[in-house]
Amino acid sequence: MKKVWLLVPLVFSSSLYAAEANVGQVCKAAAASMFGRDHKIMKLDKVESGIAYVHYIRKDDGTRWAIKCKLINDQVMWASDNPDSTGRWRDNPADSVVKYSVSGKKLTISEVYSDGSSTDNTYLLKDL
Repeated sequence: MKKVWLLVPLVFSSSLYAAEANVGQVCKAAAASMFGRDHKIMKLDKVESGIAYVHYIRKDDGTRWAIKCKLINDQVMWASDNPDSTGRWRDNPADSVVKYSVSGKKLTISEVYSDGSSTDNTYLLKDL
């Protein structure tokens, strides 16, 4: 009896998860979801080396708030990106975990907090 091995490569990259969404769309949705803001005010500044730079203007006081995001598998890794306060990547075990998933034409952002509670928000890809 002859044994035949079939090798199927496993590729773990953000392109697997974001087949129908790009890093800019995911970052805009994540910012809206995490900060409780309308996704329509999120503006994509640029995407450079797989990192999306997004900002919004807070209506309350007209201040500009900016973040940067990168995708690691199904996780959204982010950091603040304000001129006077560039922050750390949120990769500490005590930080909330932000994930995304795409189903058809919808993008869902899920955030799990350190106490185990969570939130989910869904956006139409065409609106991002």
